[in-house]
Amino acid sequence: MATEEKQEEDQAMEPEETKEAKEPEPPKELETDAGKAQPFLKAGQCCFLTEDTTMNVLPTVNGKLLMALGDGGFQYLLAGARANVGIKAGRYFFEVMIAEVKNLAEPQGRAPGPKPKHLVRVGVSTSSSGLLLGPEETESVSFDSSGCFINGPKKELISKKFTHSQVAGVLVNLDPKSPNANTISLFVNGERACEPKPIPESMKGKALFPAVSFRNVTLQVHFGATLLRSLPFTCHSWLQVQKSHSEVKSAVVPKDGKYEVLLPVGLPDEGTFDWVDQFLSKNKNYTELSDRAIIDWANKSGLQKYGGSYRRSSNDKPE
Repeated sequence: MATEEKQEEDQAMEPEETKEAKEPEPPKELETDAGKAQPFLKAGQCCFLTEDTTMNVLPTVNGKLLMALGDGGFQYLLAGARANVGIKAGRYFFEVMIAEVKNLAEPQGRAPGPKPKHLVRVGVSTSSSGLLLGPEETESVSFDSSGCFINGPKKELISKKFTHSQVAGVLVNLDPKSPNANTISLFVNGERACEPKPIPESMKGKALFPAVSFRNVTLQVHFGATLLRSLPFTCHSWLQVQKSHSEVKSAVVPKDGKYEVLLPVGLPDEGTFDWVDQFLSKNKNYTELSDRAIIDWANKSGLQKYGGSYRRSSNDKPE
């Protein structure tokens, strides 16, 4: 009896933390409060130019909302957009919120579309990168709504998902004095969702532009000085960028107001598309509209050819 009573006393004296394992404390936030800003941009000057969006993007509300075509097969294609203000130094923040989720019917009797049906990618890219923030791009980094970080072909699960009405914020830190220098971070509803991720070497020294890619949703993109969700520290928004830290791209507008359409004519498989590739590399403000361009777009959007691979027997009329 005396032994049993002593065991009970010992158990009662055990500290609570030995009975219940403590949850690990989150890492200390290394980002500090920002100093005074000297912005030079006015409201609305940070925006999405038409030449830096895919053909299915529909900007509304003065560019504050981004929608995409959703009929006739467009519901399967990713939409992409890149802003016109990039940063080369400093630390700046922008936000994206899924304002609407669209549930579009799929045609019966056909193979199902790419998964997930609703997808958002948010990050930064250089001016020479593609618009879809996919694994085929080497000069873009992004976070997607499923909680993954995409850096070229590398894709890793690093955080929880963000969904409808949640605000995903992206912090880009290029301040060499900061312990988080040359990193990009994701915040969801003002709380850090992952540890800072390093920006690839190939992107260092180049202007980094906010970029989004999405499917079957409507996005609210916010660059303004007043954040949608407050952070644990003060930070300058993208609209508050200093002139010396920024690179601003202007829209290419013809002098006579008339835009040009080119129709290359050539013999089948005799170098026509080689000429097109060379032309597009020197004229970034043109967009190719062809069978091969649509197939490439579908492939990057996750569509797979039914019954086989994307092997082509002709560039002019690919299967």
